[in-house]
Amino acid sequence: MSELDYFLAVRPLAGETGCGDAGIIKEFDNKAFIGIVDVLGHGENADEIAMICADFLEKNYRQDLLEMMGGLHQQIKGSRGAVVGLCLLVLKAGELTFVGMGNIAARKFGYSNGRIIPRSGIIGYTMRHLREEKMTLTDGDVLVLHTDGVKEHFDLEDYPELLVDDAETLANHIINQFGRAEDDACCIALRYQR
Repeated sequence: MSELDYFLAVRPLAGETGCGDAGIIKEFDNKAFIGIVDVLGHGENADEIAMICADFLEKNYRQDLLEMMGGLHQQIKGSRGAVVGLCLLVLKAGELTFVGMGNIAARKFGYSNGRIIPRSGIIGYTMRHLREEKMTLTDGDVLVLHTDGVKEHFDLEDYPELLVDDAETLANHIINQFGRAEDDACCIALRYQR
């Protein structure tokens, strides 16, 4: 039985059929890989690049995070570019490693709250020096990753059920309640249990 309850919710900009936001979650070898992508702009062209990114992550999710980010940069070089967040969670230990470029939010809610600030830059365009950030999840913590299609400034006062809702309810509620009408939106919610 999986120790994780997680869900990926994606919503295109109103009136668009394509979405420039995408994400994947893969469990393997007592680990979980989480990737979230926000291609610049929206619509069909952004959707095509988002699918290229998602396909690359699907094929390479077992790689080192820094190498994966470098490979993705080369994969979409010359395109409109994307901001990206990549995580590797060691399940038993609750050890989370994050590599991010651009305005992808990575937040922890629970016994103690936390936030990881990604490096500035755009994958496929201007990738600056990357570094791994670390965070520890404890039993009952909720990890939320989202694109800038979701307002960054919400907390437990704005969503009191955040610590008890299942991951699917969490991800959908965050997009519906805090999503920006003028942008694509993607949210990955993960409830951690040892």
